[in-house]
Amino acid sequence: MDTKTMLSNATVTGLLLTSVTAFAAPDAIVIDQHGSQVTENLVKGASLSFTPVEGSILPIGKNYSPFQLPDFFNSTRKSWSDHLGQPVRVEHKNRELSLEGTLEAVNDQYFTLSVKRVSANYPINDFYLVPKLAASNSRTSLNYQGILTYQTADIRWQPELSMIIDDQEVTLIQQASIQNNASLDIALDSALLHYSQRNSLVRPMMMKSAVAGDMMAERSAPSTDYQDSEITLELTDLTLPAASQTLVDLGKHSSRITQRSNVSSVYSYSSASKLPLNFQQQIRFDSPKDLMPGTYQTLWHKKPYYLSGQPVALKNMREGAEVEVMLNKSLDLTGDLTLITESKGAKGITQTWELSLKNLSKRPQDYQINHRMSAPIRELSLRSLEQINANSVALHGSIAPNSTYQIRYTVELAPTDS
Repeated sequence: MDTKTMLSNATVTGLLLTSVTAFAAPDAIVIDQHGSQVTENLVKGASLSFTPVEGSILPIGKNYSPFQLPDFFNSTRKSWSDHLGQPVRVEHKNRELSLEGTLEAVNDQYFTLSVKRVSANYPINDFYLVPKLAASNSRTSLNYQGILTYQTADIRWQPELSMIIDDQEVTLIQQASIQNNASLDIALDSALLHYSQRNSLVRPMMMKSAVAGDMMAERSAPSTDYQDSEITLELTDLTLPAASQTLVDLGKHSSRITQRSNVSSVYSYSSASKLPLNFQQQIRFDSPKDLMPGTYQTLWHKKPYYLSGQPVALKNMREGAEVEVMLNKSLDLTGDLTLITESKGAKGITQTWELSLKNLSKRPQDYQINHRMSAPIRELSLRSLEQINANSVALHGSIAPNSTYQIRYTVELAPTDS
C-alpha cells in the first residue's frame, strides 16, 4: 500500500470516528435529483446535519439576531478547521516529510503547526492531514436558535424505472436510488422524493408508498394527489447509512397488452419510386396507476430468462391513459411501397402506389404503415386508408402467417409551385 493510500485511509478513519453511532435526523427533507431541501430546528450551538449549498441558508421566522456562518464552503481547508487545537500529523505529498504537533491556525494558503512549542507556517496544499483525534470542536456549529431551511448536495436520488414485457402484459417497476454522501447515518421518519419533469406536458401526481418490500409481490395502489405541477413521493421509516447508495421500492404495477402491431413510416419524396419498409414492434396498454413518466429500461421475460431491450421514453403515465411503446426492430414483416404510375395535371398530381407485404412468422401479424406524401392530399381511392393529417395516410390491417399480401391505392395531391 503506498503512502497516499495509507494517508487517505487514515484521514477518512479519523474524520468518521464521530459518525459511527451518530445519526442525522432533520425535521423535514425533500430529496431532489440534484440535491435536497432540509429543514431543521436548531438549539443554540448545534450543527447542521449536512453541508449546505452556499447562499441557500434561510432562517424561518420574522426576526433573528445576526449569526456567523461556519467555514462550510472552502473545501481545501474545511476538514483542517475541524481539528484546530488538536494534535495532528501532516505528511508531505511529494517528499518524505512527516510532522506531528498541534494545529493552531488555518487560512486559504497556510496552516500553523506547533511542534514542541515552536510554531511555523506551512503551505496547506503541499500536505496531507492525518488527525490523531476525532473532530471534537467542530466548526460547523451555528450560533442560532430556531427553524431554518437550506439546500445540500449531500443527499440526492435518481429514479430507476423498468418495464418487463411478457406475452400478455407489461409490468412497470419503479425504484429510487438514494445516495447519501454525508459522513453521518440518516434516520428519517418520513421524507419526500421530488421528481422534476422539465419541459414536460405530463400532469403531476402525489404518490405515497411503503418502503422496501418484496418487489415481485403484488402491492396495493398508492394514494394520489396533485401538488402545484410537481411530482413527489412520500417515504417512511428510511435509514440511509453514511457514504452509501440505497435502493428503495416505489411499487410494481401490471397492465394487459391491448394491441401488438408492426409499424413502419415512409416518406415519398419526388424522385422515389420504391420505398423499403422497416418495421418496429409497437405495443399498447393502459397505464394502471398514476406513475412516473421518464425513461424505462425494457426487459423481455422469457421464463426463466430476462432479455435486456432498449430503453423507451414514456410520457403520459396518468391512470387509464393509453400508452404506445416502440420496442425494437421487427423481424416478422418485410415489404415495400412502389410507385406504379404518376400523372400531372392542372388539378395536381395523381399517383398509384402498390404495397407488398410478407409475413415471415408462424402467427398472424397486425401492421400499420404511415405514408407521408410530398404534397397535401386532395382525394383517396380506398376507404381503408386513413388520412391522419394533410400530407399523410395510414394503412392498417392483418396478414396471415407465412403469406404475401399486395394492395394498390391512388392518391390525388394538390399542385405544388414547382
